[in-house]
Amino acid sequence: MNAKGFAVLLSLAVLALAGAGCSTGSGLECGVFGAYLDSDDLGEGYGGGAKVELNPIDILSIDARASWIHFDDTNVDMIPLEAAALLNFPILFEHIVPYIGAGAGYYFFDADDADLDDEVGFFPLAGLEIGFHKVSILAEVRWLFLEADVDSAEDELENITEADVDGLGINVGLLFRI
Repeated sequence: MNAKGFAVLLSLAVLALAGAGCSTGSGLECGVFGAYLDSDDLGEGYGGGAKVELNPIDILSIDARASWIHFDDTNVDMIPLEAAALLNFPILFEHIVPYIGAGAGYYFFDADDADLDDEVGFFPLAGLEIGFHKVSILAEVRWLFLEADVDSAEDELENITEADVDGLGINVGLLFRI
């Protein structure tokens, strides 16, 4: 292959890669994720969720998410409804998009042996998307700031009046561009 043919082939490869990344600024993305939260008073929780993300411009996105997390130690279910603003840093033709952000949510609690009040909380987060055409892998770490009043409880929560739900959270999942 001569130099001109190689240059044309290389240019086509670069153009193909440029259109196949995480595509920030591309509009709408929907995703699913597995969730983990290590809460101070509720213990370790596992669950999953779904999110919708709007990318109006390359560096900014807004997402809304709903999830479910079950804490085995205390037999408590938490259902977060959250929104977050994200600042994206697309690199390598948008195949890799690290991001930071902050969000807030309303957290519903359900338990057989405890009565926890639903509460508002907030979180900073940092994450990474790695894109493959119309699908991206999502991984993020966050810290949840949340305290829930305990009106009545048995077992692990019976001696506290306010459950400290603060803790490290990790989400891993897939995003799909629409």
